[in-house]
Amino acid sequence: QPEPMTRFGIILALSSLLFFEKAPAQTSPFEAQVAPIFSSRCLACHNDALKEGDFSLQTRASILESGHLVPGNAANSYLLDTITGDDTHRAEMPKIGPQLKPNEVKAIHDWIQQGAKWPEKVTLQHPPATTNFDWWSLRPLAQTKPPRLEDPSARAWIKTPLDAFVLKRLRDDGLEPSPSATRATLIRRLTYDLTGLPPTPDEIHRFVTDTRSDAYLRLVNRLLASPRYGEHWARHWLDVVKYADTCGYDKDKLRPNAWPYRDYVIRSFNEDKPYPRFLKEQLAGDVLFPGSPDGILGMGFIAAGPWDFIGHVEVPETKIDGKVARNLDRDDMVSNTLNSFCSVTIQCARCHDHKFDPITQEHYYGLQAVFSAVDRADRVYALDPLADKKRRQLTKQIDRLIQTQRELQQRLHTQAGAELKELDTAIANSKTPTTNLEFGYHSKISSDPSDVKWVQATLKAPQKIKTVILNPCHDDFAGIGSGFGFPVRFRVEVDGRIVADRTQQDTTNPGLQPVAIKVNQVGKVVRIVATRLAERKNDYIFALAELQILGTEGDNLALGSTVDANDSTEMGPRWRKINLVDGLWKKDATESLEALQQRRRALLNDRVPSETLARHFQTEEQLSRLRTERDQLPAGKKVYAAATDFPVEGNFKPTQGQTRPVSVLHRGNIQTPGKRSRPGTLPLSADDSFEFEISGQDEIPEGQRRAMLANWISSNENPLTWRSIVNRVWHYHFGRGIVDTPNDFGRMGSEPTHPELLDWLAETFRDRGGSLKDLHRLIVLSSTYRQSSDDRAGCLEVDSGNRLLWKVDRRRLSAEEIRDSILSVSGRLNLEMGGPGFYLFSLEKTEHSPHYEYHKFDHDDPNSFRRAIYRFVVRSQPDPYMTTLDCADSSQSTPARVATQTPLQALAMMNNGFNIVMAENFAERMRSHSAELPAQVKSGATLAFGRSPTDAELKPLIDYAHQHGLDNLARVLFNTSEFLFVD
Repeated sequence: QPEPMTRFGIILALSSLLFFEKAPAQTSPFEAQVAPIFSSRCLACHNDALKEGDFSLQTRASILESGHLVPGNAANSYLLDTITGDDTHRAEMPKIGPQLKPNEVKAIHDWIQQGAKWPEKVTLQHPPATTNFDWWSLRPLAQTKPPRLEDPSARAWIKTPLDAFVLKRLRDDGLEPSPSATRATLIRRLTYDLTGLPPTPDEIHRFVTDTRSDAYLRLVNRLLASPRYGEHWARHWLDVVKYADTCGYDKDKLRPNAWPYRDYVIRSFNEDKPYPRFLKEQLAGDVLFPGSPDGILGMGFIAAGPWDFIGHVEVPETKIDGKVARNLDRDDMVSNTLNSFCSVTIQCARCHDHKFDPITQEHYYGLQAVFSAVDRADRVYALDPLADKKRRQLTKQIDRLIQTQRELQQRLHTQAGAELKELDTAIANSKTPTTNLEFGYHSKISSDPSDVKWVQATLKAPQKIKTVILNPCHDDFAGIGSGFGFPVRFRVEVDGRIVADRTQQDTTNPGLQPVAIKVNQVGKVVRIVATRLAERKNDYIFALAELQILGTEGDNLALGSTVDANDSTEMGPRWRKINLVDGLWKKDATESLEALQQRRRALLNDRVPSETLARHFQTEEQLSRLRTERDQLPAGKKVYAAATDFPVEGNFKPTQGQTRPVSVLHRGNIQTPGKRSRPGTLPLSADDSFEFEISGQDEIPEGQRRAMLANWISSNENPLTWRSIVNRVWHYHFGRGIVDTPNDFGRMGSEPTHPELLDWLAETFRDRGGSLKDLHRLIVLSSTYRQSSDDRAGCLEVDSGNRLLWKVDRRRLSAEEIRDSILSVSGRLNLEMGGPGFYLFSLEKTEHSPHYEYHKFDHDDPNSFRRAIYRFVVRSQPDPYMTTLDCADSSQSTPARVATQTPLQALAMMNNGFNIVMAENFAERMRSHSAELPAQVKSGATLAFGRSPTDAELKPLIDYAHQHGLDNLARVLFNTSEFLFVD
């Protein structure tokens, strides 16, 4: 018998008459059974306007014209092929939402076979936006209790309450659970699920032989307490939120300060931070937890996704392209927030009301208004909250004094007359002399201020060096001025020894004043290392006019020395390395400047009232003192995060908290704005008010908007939040969620297989404080989780997809798990935690965009032997090896990894440079166990499998090693199913 229609299917069928322009008086089989399916599941893409796939389903003529349908011949109708799938192979269509149910496919099959009769004048229309809130994910959490199963076998099997839900559901369909897996299987499964690493043979042996009744609980607690737990589960979260270390889009610039957010996620999981706090920190930590470093670090979440450099930096916000870029940027923030925390496809309402869920454009743009003042930029998080508070206070005072100084400067020019203006111009010109074209040394241009540049002078022989003098550059081109390219942070080295370290805080531009470094030691090579470059215009450089190396008699030892640098523009005669020691630069600039300044002071004393003059000098003195005081504060560190205050870069300017106007856009078009949007959330029922309101305030401050959104999402009354996170955790333990569309709890997503269990887990997790470790413990201690993964014929006939959990599904290791496991068994895994990501490529920078050259990377570089969570993730050019192994695409949210098995994967596992290098290390580890080949091979198989090989397995491995060597045997072991699969 065909499967009965769901309640939603019945609603669609009953309302199908609304989908036609004209309906016959008598309902045809097409109208009753086929039209509701086409209208609800297909017409959004396959309509006369869009014609995705070059065909439309609005009329019979349009579908016949496409050739996708052959009336009377279902077998030769391509339309039927696209919608036919099963638990093993998903149907090609619909691309969005679950597959059509077997009874729906059968209805379409029978309709085609019977001639595809379509009543005349009937044109299908897509159903209007629903206002029906009666959907499982929007209902309040049901206060469920575990079923009572009193028979002895049930009582023996139920180890945690969730088992009762699973067992009852199995028995309702005439099934029974599988026996428990072996202890060796359980420790491998559990260790990978909680840490992402393989257990060692010793760990497996200790657990298998542990006779204590709580041995399994002890194992669970040990793994949850491991630092490796946070590293593994952070990877899952970063998949969902689209984390990467580059911006994406066509220029794909580096984000050198993105990694602190990644480390924040790892630490939060390891510390078992309560989930509500974890959620709030990522949306409004700066408002809800002021002074807390995590309150800033967590906001890397808002900035985690792709970002259009050209649309923000090179195009002004007033232009259409600039407006589009910022609209799309807010769209990413909104969708990332609602997808990740609530499993809601809010982005569907950007261009029109959601076609299936009760979400309107008004709701969507209200959420955009929440983020209307926010951009993505580097943001300081101070280690010392008091220092950070002091810095903010000093900055406000400095800003006020700068404004005062401008007003006084205007008054001085009015009172002193044109002569003062002429003197000021002469002083400016004195700071940018043009007597010599040999300006100095100039590095190549960089897009990243943290790139390290160096230039050095090598003397003909070691000399006693008394002082090193750095003379800043000048350039009169385009009004660049003095101090051009002088490093913001730098150090001076003599023969590799640091004699001056100014890398911990920024250096004020010295203008044309020489910077002298006392040395007093014998040396031959003087190197200047710039660790933070000076900003030019949308890029960064390092430049010096002259390097003087003074000896004991005051003579310049640098003249005629050899100059080397890691790079140089070499645009002679203005810029070239040799200019650094040629002795040609404006030596008399200081004296000329002093004479002009004396004339200026005399003019001011003569023409400006003493009170005004006193205020002028007092303001200058205060500014100098406050700037010095601010510069001496601990610098803090930076994270790429949501920000409203940051240095201007081209056309990318901070809002300073001033919200941008957001309007409902007709069809999502930035050029057709409609009603102005007020910040708000989503209604969970027909009676909900979704707009934010604060008594006495018409305009809600920027930070308060995010705080209100964070509080709404984390509310105990928001069922979406709690169902979403427990479903994600369940998904990563079982390979499929209770709802198998983790990012979509709407009508186009799947319905839960165990709705009572989902609600019980959500309630339990919420009411126990949101401890993720407690949730893991509850799941992995269950009999459901401990089942064998063996197939059973009777169960396969009833539930071939294992939706009812009569066993545990086998799974292949993820890309990161494979890489980490190879490093582990090879003995090269470096467990150092945190810090900037390591490169798996050779980085080549150009003025347009970086090039990430994976084929040039040395896989024997020890810096790359850390866990894969710490690799530098590139959006535009992802690692080919990791991509082949189904790594997540960081440009989009990946709530569930795709697991494929392809010949390309086997080739990569045999021939990729990383695997070859690690095979050599693995072989060396085998040799270290014994001088005899059989013992070496046995040790390698034991490390790879976590168990000793049988005699039947060992013989062919030894024979292969005899013929092809241990290095090649190691590559074979990496390719075995037992190594690559958990069970």
